[in-house]
This record gives sequence, C-alpha cells and structure tokens, in this order.
Amino acid sequence: MTSEISRRRLMQFAGGGMVAAAAAGTGVTSDAAAAAPAVPIVVDGCSPAAPTADYLALMRKGGVDCWSVSMLPTLLQMSQLLEFVARNSKHVEIAKSAADIRRIKREGRLSLTIGWQEADLFAAKGESDWWSKPPKTTMRLFYELGVRVVGLIYNLTNAFAGGCLDPATGLSRAGRAIVAEMQSLGMLVDVGGHMGERSSLDVIAMAERPVVCTHSNVAALNPNPRNTSDRVIEGIARTGGLFGVSAIEPFMSWSGQDVGKRDRPKKRADIGRYVDELDYLKRLVGVDHIGIGGDFTTGATSVIRPEESFAFPPDMTYLQDPIQYASGFEDISRLPAVRAEMVRRGWTVAEIDKVMGENWMRVYEASLGA
Repeated sequence: MTSEISRRRLMQFAGGGMVAAAAAGTGVTSDAAAAAPAVPIVVDGCSPAAPTADYLALMRKGGVDCWSVSMLPTLLQMSQLLEFVARNSKHVEIAKSAADIRRIKREGRLSLTIGWQEADLFAAKGESDWWSKPPKTTMRLFYELGVRVVGLIYNLTNAFAGGCLDPATGLSRAGRAIVAEMQSLGMLVDVGGHMGERSSLDVIAMAERPVVCTHSNVAALNPNPRNTSDRVIEGIARTGGLFGVSAIEPFMSWSGQDVGKRDRPKKRADIGRYVDELDYLKRLVGVDHIGIGGDFTTGATSVIRPEESFAFPPDMTYLQDPIQYASGFEDISRLPAVRAEMVRRGWTVAEIDKVMGENWMRVYEASLGA
C-alpha cells in the first residue's frame, strides 16, 4: 500500500549484491536432493520491497525461500527486475512453477515469483486488439517472462473491475475476458484487498482454478475499505485458494470511524493483533486457506497523505511517514516472531508450516503447474 504517486517511486528496483547461497558446497548431488523428502517452503506471498542485498538478507533472517515480487507494472520495471536477476543468477532465479521453487531451494538460492497489482499493461494502447474475438492481449508475453499473479485493479475502478473504493462495481465484459485468459494460461487472479467486493465475487463465480487475495486484512475485525469481507474470503476458499494477511498497521487499527477524531491509532496494532487475523481466518475457512502477504515496502521511502490522496482517503489510513507495520512485525526478518506467537496460541507445527508457505505451494501447483 502506498500513495498513487509514491508507489511508482517505491518500486524502482535497485541493484546490489546478493546473499551467498546457503547450501553451496554441501556435496549433495542433484539426484540425491531431488529424491530427498520435501522440506517445507516459506513464502513471502506479496511484497513490493526493492530487491537489494539488504532485503534478501532480511528474507534469509526471516527464513524465507520464495518471495512474490509485487509491483505496479511498467515495461521499465519489468526490464529492471530481469536485469537484476540476470546479474545475480548465482543467488536468485525467477520461478515459473512450484517445481522451480522447490528446486531453487534445494540449490540454496532464493526464488522470485512475479506479481502485478493491476492488469492495465495487458491491454496497453497500441499493443492489444479488443475488436477481435477473443481479444488479443499482451498476456502471453508477460507469462513467458514469469508473471504469475495479477490483480486487475488498484483501489480505483479501471476498464476491468471495480476497485475497493467502488465496492458495488462488478467485472466488466473486458474484465471477464482477462480473467478467463489468466485462468486458461495459468496465472493466479488476485481478488479482495484492492479489488471491490462485487468484482471479487464475480471473479470467484467464474473461477475454474484457485484464486487468491495476496495481501489484505479481515473487514469483520476492522471495517477499513481496504479490507476484505467474509463473503469474499469464503468464496476464495471455495475455489481452493488462500487469503494472504497484510502486516500494514492501519488496516488493523483504522477505519472511517476514526476520521476527524485522531490522526494516529490510540493503540498500534502489534504482532498479537496480526495473529488475531490468522486465528479468525482459521475459524472462518480453515488452516488450508491462509498465507503470509505482508506487503512490506523495505528499501524505499513512501509517504501517504490521505488528505491529499484520492486513492487513499482518510477513512482508509492516517498520515504514514513512512508506511507503518504491526509492531513486532515491521519487516520480513521478524517472521519467526509470528511463528512464535502462533506456537504460543497452540497452532501445531503442521498448521504453521501451511500458513508460512505450504498453502502457497499447494495453490501454485494447482494454478501455475507442479
């Protein structure tokens, strides 16, 4: 989550060295590794953080194996990401399937999956043909480059779907065509969160593969317009998908009831409040449909000024300089603290492994291919 102006700056990808591969020099052959029992994968399900050495060090500290890079897409940013991976191929690789993610972990490297938070680039002016039947888009090009998770809309309604600020607006005819093509090709459709309720339910109704919400919070726990209703969460679960829980603080502490009364939460959401979301989801849809989707913006600065922003109005957030996260879970390196709080509350090891990444892997296998 960022302001519509700052978000573009936020995701300017920076170069930099990478953390050395953890498993280098183990002497284990690739055949032996392939035959070994699968080790649980930890997935950072949505993060627009800059891919730098510093951020990868945080992921290593947090125990993360796979990071879903999340961006507002431009051709330049796609090119910069590919250049970054090429420069650091000894330590990181773009994963295009679940098998890739597991293989890259065995090799001691980090895997990246590419996610977009809006789909406008699929229908770029001069690069698509909406007169033909079916429409001709640029989707296949970006699929081959590794794009695997896409939300249609970022808060404000576009040609495809209604944003979270227009919750009664449903999928358009063009949006239905995009969703059908994504599902046919093997791209995960990202609903809830930035997408409004009616459009999210429309996607769920036509889904033939799992759909996900990569990063949002529970509206029943806090009625913020950026949060997702039980109806949508239950619908996501029915498709076999999962709900990724964001660590952004105001989504857990701020709503329209606070506008004009205060400019900061009286009590900041902390790691316990974050795990409250996991507990609620476990009761609502079961442990198989929960994931981590922290939406961390590490490595970039961003200021959100709700009084000046059309896309982030005062009922969605307070002034954030920089973006605020749950106390105790300020960045991905703190992920073990989430695990510890889950243990304290009685979650089993198997349940925690699912939430930490194996649910993402199940969904990736079902949608992207095993």
